[in-house]
Amino acid sequence: MVKYQLPPLKDDKIFEEFTCDLFNFLENTLSYENIDFQTFGVKGQNQKGIDVFSAKTKTVIQCKLKSIDKKDDAIRKNLIQDINADLEKVKDLKIDFERFIFVSTFRDDAQIQEYLNQIRKEQELAFHLYYWGWDTLTKNIERSEVLLHKYFPQFIKKIKPVKPKLELPEGALGKELSKRNYIDYLKKRYGDWKQFELNKKGEKFNWASFTISLSKRYKASGINYIDVKYFDDLALYLKGRIDGTIMGKINKSKGSKNYSAFEDFLENPL
Repeated sequence: MVKYQLPPLKDDKIFEEFTCDLFNFLENTLSYENIDFQTFGVKGQNQKGIDVFSAKTKTVIQCKLKSIDKKDDAIRKNLIQDINADLEKVKDLKIDFERFIFVSTFRDDAQIQEYLNQIRKEQELAFHLYYWGWDTLTKNIERSEVLLHKYFPQFIKKIKPVKPKLELPEGALGKELSKRNYIDYLKKRYGDWKQFELNKKGEKFNWASFTISLSKRYKASGINYIDVKYFDDLALYLKGRIDGTIMGKINKSKGSKNYSAFEDFLENPL
């Protein structure tokens, strides 16, 4: 099943280059060439019924760019007329080939392929005849992201590059999970209790601003990046903030603990 509904190309030369690139990709070769770049196929010369060829794979290709605005019967009739004319031209072709492929911006068509099979038998041609419609070309072009981006960049979803995750330096608080969790525990206790006071004012505790202020206090780009040597100082600072809340003061007056010590927290994380 195709992933994209790619519109047929509308420029003859781009279609030829597209075909050349596609067959090079599919057959893992660089031997397919647009004959405009060959000595015997300079623009304006008689191309003798071919647009792309590969001496290595003994394949010649004729590109048929057709307007899809017409009815299928009219396009098919026109393609068959072109095929007949091109088969006459290749009789004078002075290169050795075993495959003749007609590619078109018209859709895949069983009648055209059957006609080619019939012509080969009737004329006892020494080479094989194939027809590749736009459906076949589309199916194969999807196998190459490079070619999709080259010929259909507007239809390819752009993916934002994922920023690599920065590794924490040695000695960072984030490297020692138990201490980092304890700091989170104290932060949450302070923020939750401070929120009780702010509720009366209809305000919200600004977690982001508080976290940034802690990081700046220790000249770090984030909590995880604070040097672990400041762990005791940071914990003491947060405990002081907790004790300073209304809830903290009430608990202290009652002789209740406002938080667990680090050693108790390790045994029973809250």
